Amino acid sequence: MKDVLSVMQNYIKAYKDNDKQCFESLWDSNAIFEDPVGSDPMNGIDAISAFWDFGHSGFSIIPRDESFIVCGDEGILEAVMQVRSIEDGSGMDIKIIDHFKVTNENKIAHLRAFWDQSSITTA
Repeated sequence: MKDVLSVMQNYIKAYKDNDKQCFESLWDSNAIFEDPVGSDPMNGIDAISAFWDFGHSGFSIIPRDESFIVCGDEGILEAVMQVRSIEDGSGMDIKIIDHFKVTNENKIAHLRAFWDQSSITTA
């Protein structure tokens, strides 16, 4: 049985715990990740893993104020991603809306992150 809510909650947990291994375990090997929508999609776990490395290079990313909606094998996550420099704590908050499509094996098949410049505020 699909458990889309658990997949989304574990996605949040991976960020909160800075746990790349957990993050990688959530994805189907052929997953597509668009972050943000309109940019070139990342195809496959290697590209998605490289995205994690890039985003965490000198920064922490902590989600806050999350809310979830689940319909069938899809879900919506709304959250504020607090991006902070490890060196000096400076950074930004990004209000995101993520759309998840989950496989029968409870893996992320497709994730689309909706945010733009208007979604960003200074920390």
